[in-house]
Order: sequence, then structure tokens, then C-alpha cells
Amino acid sequence: MGLEEKTLALLERLSRAERALLTKRAYALGLSATQGQILLELRGRALTAGELAEALGLAPPTVTDALNALKAKGLLLEAQDPLDRRRRRLQCTPRGEEVALALLTFRKPLEAALGGVPDLEGLWEGLAHLARGLIAQGVMADTGLCLTCRYLRREEGYFCSLLGLPLAPRELRLACPDHVPL
Repeated sequence: MGLEEKTLALLERLSRAERALLTKRAYALGLSATQGQILLELRGRALTAGELAEALGLAPPTVTDALNALKAKGLLLEAQDPLDRRRRRLQCTPRGEEVALALLTFRKPLEAALGGVPDLEGLWEGLAHLARGLIAQGVMADTGLCLTCRYLRREEGYFCSLLGLPLAPRELRLACPDHVPL
């Protein structure tokens, strides 16, 4: 088995472990795993149902069912988009934000394991490059990853030409508010 194949197998197992932890925590809070994913994605921001489906890689009907359940539980609000009256934006209610924060505890075992990684910055940089490749192929949604931004330059490291700042790998973002896709 080559290194690429072993890496993909390991990523799959890590993904299953992360999903199992989220599922267990979501169920403890009276949610499905999909409902938990949605609350975490909406934490601190508003998105449309279509944007949620794309970001999570889920079918629109799956997202709609989960959204309806979250609204019925009083965890989501739906409001008219101020820039486009035809669109509806979803956001967590204050209670939804509390539940989203409570969901985040599912990450504790993962955070503990990451504490033992000898080159966490190198791991992060490698995974960010993997994500960039998947975004370029259209496999995953671009969520504002610095590596997919037209402002990022590679000049003896990373450099944001918008901010005029050099960036260390640990400073690269997954969701930059100033992101402009390539």
C-alpha cells in the first residue's frame, strides 16, 4: 500500500471518528447529526438553505428537513435577505447558539489527540492544500480558504496582498471575510 493510499484510508477513518463523536453529542442534545452540522455551520452567521447544502455537501431536501426540525425546536430563525427580498437567510436563535456551543464539546477527544502531534502547523498546512485541491475540483465548497484567494501570494512563505501582511501557515484562514476566489 502506497503512502497516498494509506493517507486516504487514514483520512477516512479520522472522518468516521469525527462524525461518530458529533453524532453522539448531537443525539445527547436531542438532535440528529445533520441538525448538529447545520447549527455549527450557522454559528455566528446567516446563510441561505442553498448555501448550507453546498457548504455541507448535502442534498437540498435533506437540508430542508433538518431546517424544519430546527425551526420547530426554536433553534433557528428565518429572515428575509436585506439585499434580495426573494431570498431567505437562516441563523441561530440565541438558544440555537447555546446548543451550537454545547455541540462543540464533541471535539474534546480530537483536540486532546492533536496536542500530541509533533508538527501541527505542518499538518494544518498539508490539509489546507488538500482542501484547496478539492475546492479546485469542485468537490467541496470554497469557504474562504486563504489558499483559494486571489490576494494570497507565495513570496518566501505566504503574503496577503489585500492586507499587506506576511502570513505564517498558522495564520491562514478557513473563513476569511475578505476572501475573493481565484
